[in-house]
Amino acid sequence: MEFNESEKQRILDEGMLTRSVIENEVAMKKCQLYSELASDPMVKAFFKDQAKQLEDSLAYIRGAAAELH
Repeated sequence: MEFNESEKQRILDEGMLTRSVIENEVAMKKCQLYSELASDPMVKAFFKDQAKQLEDSLAYIRGAAAELH
């Protein structure tokens, strides 16, 4: 099976977006866990904020992935 250049690029883009989604999900879950485990309120707030930012990032990446289809 052969693919033309635009098909190859689309496949590569989808793979990169999938990888970004997975990496962001893992980082977000870690931040949520660290936030739950933290006893210092400032540390707790920091990780909670980081988890929220990663959640927003995931929404953006998923939107970009939807545009490829």
